[in-house]
Amino acid sequence: MKTLPMIARALILFAAMAVVAGPAHAQSEPFKVYDTRPVITEGPYLIASGERTATIVWFTDTPSHAKVRYGPGNDLSAEAEPQVDGLVPVGTRHVVHLEDLAPGTTYSYEVVATRVVKLNAYWPDKGLDVRSGPHHFTTFDRESPSVSFSIVTDTHEDTGRINDLNQAIDWESTEFLVHGGDAFHWIDTEEHLFRAWLRPTTAALAHSKSLFFVRGNHELRGPFARRLLDYVPTPEGRFYYARDAGPVHLIVLDTGEDKPDDTNVYAELNLTGPYRAEELAWFQDHVKTEPRVSEAPFRVILMHDPQWGWLADGPGAWIETANEAGVDLVISGHRHRFAYTPPGPDVDHSYHLLVIGQDQVGKVDATADELRVVVTDLDGKVVHTLVIPRG
Repeated sequence: MKTLPMIARALILFAAMAVVAGPAHAQSEPFKVYDTRPVITEGPYLIASGERTATIVWFTDTPSHAKVRYGPGNDLSAEAEPQVDGLVPVGTRHVVHLEDLAPGTTYSYEVVATRVVKLNAYWPDKGLDVRSGPHHFTTFDRESPSVSFSIVTDTHEDTGRINDLNQAIDWESTEFLVHGGDAFHWIDTEEHLFRAWLRPTTAALAHSKSLFFVRGNHELRGPFARRLLDYVPTPEGRFYYARDAGPVHLIVLDTGEDKPDDTNVYAELNLTGPYRAEELAWFQDHVKTEPRVSEAPFRVILMHDPQWGWLADGPGAWIETANEAGVDLVISGHRHRFAYTPPGPDVDHSYHLLVIGQDQVGKVDATADELRVVVTDLDGKVVHTLVIPRG
């Protein structure tokens, strides 16, 4: 009479052990792969490239995991696959930061996205991959004898204007494009972000030239403003940073909003004061500790608001920092019309201040001896020519 319960207990224990051991026992079983693949809906495009880094972004219509195959010349033998806290990201936005690249080198790259059909705890269901490439880009090089780039600004969601500006740019000699901010009135959704600015802008870059985005005050507005950095990401994870391109040391700054944080239209949802204080601390430290600031033939600041944005204590500390760093040129937008203020006894800055108009292209060409900026309108007519000799 006591034997049956003992047998029953043994069977229950055996079954429990089998359940616990089940997944480990079957680890060799393959996961399912379905005959379905994602579609690349946007990109790939390059953001804020450097001498040893390149950030590549693209989007798919279904959740996928992604990687980049790359190498110098036509080589694609190296692979870069992102991870976050030990997990491979799965989603529709794909960002890969390439590191440890060689300066002044042309690379081939191919983006790969593999569909994830269902993200089960064990044996997620997967699909096939989609690829784009090979494409090409060239890293920056501070030893290069020259650099050429173009800058536009304040396109304000006008895709006709963007297309006209793209046609006015000399792409053959433009190594990268700078957008000086206020690409929007405000940002509503991802679809709005691509339709009103990023799609027509990156199309002209042809997967090969990098985009540098300088955040304007209008990019702090709208329900999708807090997501903007996801679409123009930088290795630093912020809107201000520095790069070296040939004889130019570039400093990209974020001038934030043009009105105080307590302005009623912001409904107590802006805190640019502490943000700008952090940025100023970075700026002051950078110009003191980065040798390239003093060694480069030229120092150029890219920012949106020529008055440095709204600051509770005014822009004095920023101007002083730029003066002490020997900044040669500040290029900005914001005003929607051209303006130029040279250094001199009647102003508080020792740098040239150039404001690009809304329907204008600024073309910067620099050698070790001369920094030249030619501003033209959409018809190619020269609005202004600025030549800064090496000091």
